[in-house]
Amino acid sequence: MGKRSSGSARRRGTLCVVDAWIWGAVVLAIVLVIAGGIAWWLARGCVLTIIGATGAILGGLVALISLVLLLDPDVGLRVAFIVTVVSGVWLLAWALAGGIRGQRMLRAEERADAEARAVPVPVMVASRH
Repeated sequence: MGKRSSGSARRRGTLCVVDAWIWGAVVLAIVLVIAGGIAWWLARGCVLTIIGATGAILGGLVALISLVLLLDPDVGLRVAFIVTVVSGVWLLAWALAGGIRGQRMLRAEERADAEARAVPVPVMVASRH
């Protein structure tokens, strides 16, 4: 009698479910690093956004390292998932904080420009009306 192949054996040309999850985690970690790089590039000196971008880049790299160095794929996936989510939220929060701060600074600058352009009215003219 010939040997039967077990159901858990890998077939040639197919991808195991765990491999698909690992590749998905790798892609998400790379996307996170790229998003952090883009945020850094667009920050234009805003410290808050640079903090978020740095956290995203480091988090993406830690997620990639955890997928490569951890021997157990399940543990690697869990660590990569947690680090990716935390880094993504970190980037979002700091980028929003930088955007809100930038918007407030722009409004204050516009207010100061409007006050500088205002024509002072002499007291004598203003009191006649």
